[in-house]
Amino acid sequence: MIYELQITTTAGKNMLWEDFSQRFCWLRERGYLLGVTRVAYEKNDCLFLTLSLRGNNDDLFLSEEDIIYIFKHQISEFLAEHILRDWEDKMLIKEVGKKNRHIPPQDQEIIVNKAAGFLQSFNENESLNLLLNYGRKNKIAHKIMEYLYSHKKLVIEGLINFCLPDYLTDLRFAVDLACEELRNEKEYNDFVKLLRYFVDTQPSCIQEVNLRMDADGLFWLWDGQGINIEEKLLDCYGLFIDELGLDDLLVSILVTVSPRRIILHNVEQLNTEPVKMIRKVFGERIKDCSGCERCFNNGWESDKRHH
Repeated sequence: MIYELQITTTAGKNMLWEDFSQRFCWLRERGYLLGVTRVAYEKNDCLFLTLSLRGNNDDLFLSEEDIIYIFKHQISEFLAEHILRDWEDKMLIKEVGKKNRHIPPQDQEIIVNKAAGFLQSFNENESLNLLLNYGRKNKIAHKIMEYLYSHKKLVIEGLINFCLPDYLTDLRFAVDLACEELRNEKEYNDFVKLLRYFVDTQPSCIQEVNLRMDADGLFWLWDGQGINIEEKLLDCYGLFIDELGLDDLLVSILVTVSPRRIILHNVEQLNTEPVKMIRKVFGERIKDCSGCERCFNNGWESDKRHH
């Protein structure tokens, strides 16, 4: 029995070549010989591989067609891994270049990295990520298997561009998400810079503000003498709370009074977005309380809660 397949690739050539020696153990154990002929063209950076499977089929349960099917299936799995490992970044770079030629090179690199992160880490759960990536590989392997039914020559880049439309759609979607996230980050950073400029250029209305929040985003504010921040200021912003929301209300109050020092209490619970913004806007003015009576007493003076 003789079966031959020709493969052409331009990505991960050395790794692809080395991986072949570790594959197809099941067929080797049954006496089949895997031949690999390698021709590399440095001028156009191409690697041509000719795979051949030879051997006598003495198996009573598997026909020659079954053996070839198994060989094709293993090649499909192998090449699917090759595409995800060695081609994905190249395809993302190409996609980013097509859509974002006006974007500086450093931003294009950020977009590629973000898109790759979206594709490889769909969820915070690592087990779910492994499962989803396994599903991505299986879809590609299935398409390769379909192609090998009627072809004995396979060009990886052509396969990706013409036979894997769903995969390319996933790449484009990841790039779009990455572009949107980068755009939002830039807008967020510009907003933070504007707030910081406002805080740095206006006189402080108060020396010290203490901030404590709970898990629901409700907050308490008091000055250095332990007195509640003036109710008139809070009542004024309270008129717009439906439009602002608690997070924006808190940031607006602090920016308006521009305290020289902000002390954050129960800091282990303060990793929320508004607190992250406050840290960025006020920078060195932020101090973390190392532990006080109010930090340990979660139920203190509920009438000072603002919402």
